Amino acid sequence: MADKLIRGAFPLSTGKLAARVGFAPTVSAIVLLLIVLGAIFAPYVAPHDPIMQDPTARLAAPSAEYPLGTDNYGRDLLSRVIYGARVSLIIGIGATLFAVVLGLTIGLVSGFFRLADAIVMRIMDGLMAIPSVLLAIAIVSLMGASIWTVMAAITIPEIPRVVRLVRSIVLSAREEPYVEAALSLGTSMPRILWRHLMPNTFAPLTVQATYVCASAILTEAILSFLGAGVSTETPTWGNIMAEARLYFQLKPSLILWPGLALSLCILSINLLGDAARDVLDPRMGKREA
Repeated sequence: MADKLIRGAFPLSTGKLAARVGFAPTVSAIVLLLIVLGAIFAPYVAPHDPIMQDPTARLAAPSAEYPLGTDNYGRDLLSRVIYGARVSLIIGIGATLFAVVLGLTIGLVSGFFRLADAIVMRIMDGLMAIPSVLLAIAIVSLMGASIWTVMAAITIPEIPRVVRLVRSIVLSAREEPYVEAALSLGTSMPRILWRHLMPNTFAPLTVQATYVCASAILTEAILSFLGAGVSTETPTWGNIMAEARLYFQLKPSLILWPGLALSLCILSINLLGDAARDVLDPRMGKREA
């Protein structure tokens, strides 16, 4: 039974999987790996302390000491961009984990129990009717700015999307003969949900998680740029770009480099998500069989 579930969730053989992975996903994986390694080993990679100010080197041009130059406070731009990846990745990965776990649990219950479905989906529809950025700003304003509150503010708007995905899978899977057989044998509801229905969500959730992560990183940058994110003293890509707005005409590279890092990170995650969708989609696997 377990082997069949695994084959259903990951239908392609190793050879077909390798053939499906192309040049773009490979490059994206390398770029994302470099960003992650840079964030993890930032104290060893960054040439300077990201918050150390040097008034004598304000808006300095790129040099051997400051490879990307400095900002209006004399802080090394390269070091701030490297450290900025830390907050973005922590919030992106954390929001993704919370959204997937909570959305999976709620979606399983909503899709299997009709009474719960009527109540839960109206709540999810209400949350989806509110623009995610506005909802995040409202939550941060009420709870205060910190990494945890920003993570919660980003997670809440993402949960309905995961719930709707899981619910749609459960609605079709609960009519399958093996689910009816489990019910007729008196199998407990928790066991049916977690043993028989949840494995069907592995492949779609894997793909959805990549898009949630990319959306969370982008939302964090937007919140920081608007001044509703983490403390401005913390180097994030959004904070760096927000502080550089007044100096854009004088030194556009202050926005260019953190914006480029943000774009590469989000693009890499999205391309990996597209590759995962192509690999894990059972219908595409059948067409190539």
